[in-house]
Amino acid sequence: MKISRWSALLGVLALVAVFASTLAGTAADPGVTVPERARVCMVQDTVMAVPAVPVELDGKTYYGCCEMCKGRIAGDPERYTLGTDPVSGKTVDKATAALLSVDGRVYYFESAGTRDRFASDPSRYARGAGAGGR
Repeated sequence: MKISRWSALLGVLALVAVFASTLAGTAADPGVTVPERARVCMVQDTVMAVPAVPVELDGKTYYGCCEMCKGRIAGDPERYTLGTDPVSGKTVDKATAALLSVDGRVYYFESAGTRDRFASDPSRYARGAGAGGR
């Protein structure tokens, strides 16, 4: 009888874990995440393991992984502060765009709706799409 109680307990714990991950908004694919903006290099469009270097422009904060990227953002803001939503094709501001990372590559979206659509089938939308590029 003890084995069946343990089995039941393990089953309940597994269900709780699945439910908790759903509530937390994690994607079914562990390679698809919503990154913390301060850990995104907006020049390389990648997620960093450590906080990125902030760059203030026109009252908005952008991030680079190093001083060189910080200089690139400041020196060519149109190139590095704007991206293209791979679902809608619209130009978005990287400082305010909804974010999604697929295997460390960051994509920028005009809304949570287009981000969620992309997350449901990244391979459909990522074909030929530059991560944040324009």
